Amino acid sequence: MNFTSLLCASLGFAVLSLAMIFRYRRNRSITTAICYPPGPKVKKMPTHDAWAKYREWGNEYGGLIYVSSANALIINKAEVAIDLLEKRARIYSDRAVTPIMKLCGADLNLALEPYSDRWRRGRRLFQQVFRQATISRFYPAQHSKINEFLRELLSAPDDFMDHTMALSQRLVYSALYGLDISPGDPLAQKAQTAIEGIGKSLLSGSFPAFERFSFLRFMPSWFPGCGFQQVAEQCRKNIEEIDTVPFQLAVNDMKNGTGTSPLAELAARKPTEIKAIKAMGTVSYLAAADTTMSSISSFLLAMCLHPDVQNKGQEEIDSVIGTNRLPNLEDRRSLPYVEAIYREVMRLHPPLPLGVPHSPIEDDFYHGYHIPKGCMVFPNIWLVYFLYPDVYTDPEKFLPERFVDSKLGPFESINNIYAFGFGRRVCAGRYMAENTVWLTIASVLAIFTLGKAKNEQGNEIDIPGEYTHEFFCHPKPYRSTIVPRSPLARDLILSTVNDPQ
Repeated sequence: MNFTSLLCASLGFAVLSLAMIFRYRRNRSITTAICYPPGPKVKKMPTHDAWAKYREWGNEYGGLIYVSSANALIINKAEVAIDLLEKRARIYSDRAVTPIMKLCGADLNLALEPYSDRWRRGRRLFQQVFRQATISRFYPAQHSKINEFLRELLSAPDDFMDHTMALSQRLVYSALYGLDISPGDPLAQKAQTAIEGIGKSLLSGSFPAFERFSFLRFMPSWFPGCGFQQVAEQCRKNIEEIDTVPFQLAVNDMKNGTGTSPLAELAARKPTEIKAIKAMGTVSYLAAADTTMSSISSFLLAMCLHPDVQNKGQEEIDSVIGTNRLPNLEDRRSLPYVEAIYREVMRLHPPLPLGVPHSPIEDDFYHGYHIPKGCMVFPNIWLVYFLYPDVYTDPEKFLPERFVDSKLGPFESINNIYAFGFGRRVCAGRYMAENTVWLTIASVLAIFTLGKAKNEQGNEIDIPGEYTHEFFCHPKPYRSTIVPRSPLARDLILSTVNDPQ
């Protein structure tokens, strides 16, 4: 880079910065008379434990907060989330696709696509595969991969976190593409990197310079504040690969007569919808891999920390199913306490504490406050669901009994699990996702006893129970013990090696 080029780039940056400052001040003077919801004056949105920081803001400003510097609306109360995202779904079903999200490949992700006719067509196609009436077709893949997960826990229990991630990845590839792709496969590794990049792009404040000055996308990556370009470019390349490679493998398997899969079959029936079908597989992987891993990991941690809950779940399984077979999805309604454990995991530890941000397609007014078109709306699911007022006693404790003893009982509607989102943008694959998490919970309880690891002196090693702090939330590494409940339990899981399921 010679002196002249550097000088030109610097002058260009200075001119554009002055233009942005002038525009910001002009817009600010115009909008000062509008009554927005109250909120803090901050230069940068929090990126670590943002949901907890939003809770602090809520204590000062209430259940609806507007951060003008980020054009972000934060919802801290369940009734507000329902009023806006459910009852006014026509307005709040859009996505605020920011420039960084576009650079990272948001256009390949149905979950991030703007609310439009194209999105509705893609959603209808998605529901053909994932609606509640059709998900039984995934049962064989779910049983097979969960049994594989149990065998891995048996053979290498110390690597339980790796096994949990492997389960999430393998299941999507097997169920949708008919492929057996291990976590060590380059495709799986690229997919995990893409998930991390998408997570950063969705969390306001991750790229402060670019969020404030979007024109930086025209500057070279070496320019100060432009490091985001390398992150975004790698993320997009990875998404494009996971959008294309597994789909093509699945189609080739079907053509060669070596295998079939839901996506390959759908592509054969609807050749004009190939792009949408590929996007279905991509969003299924990106949405499920980390979130399923998070929920199962939270369950494993909870059992280590709450042996009394684990014992109650095991006693129920033994009394209803016995010890001669593994639980299956048909047993679910017969196991209310296991269901309550699943519900409590989803309540206390939502994988996406802030969900995926919504955006209003038009200006709106709520309780006298102006909500601007196009702002990013973050439902603080961690707070809305975790500390739902008037419903949950001792909300910070892990108490499955709260669902057993509730008026609706543990088998309440899936729509009440806010971890799956709100309104028309609720997770389309939630029926498959919850079946996977529930069956894993029941299967682990049937086979293993989990607890704290011990040091050389025989004393239990404390488990802090800490979680990661960014967009995707899951337990941090810890040590534990995972042992078969009995020789019979050990033999039972080993017998599944050649199980056709």
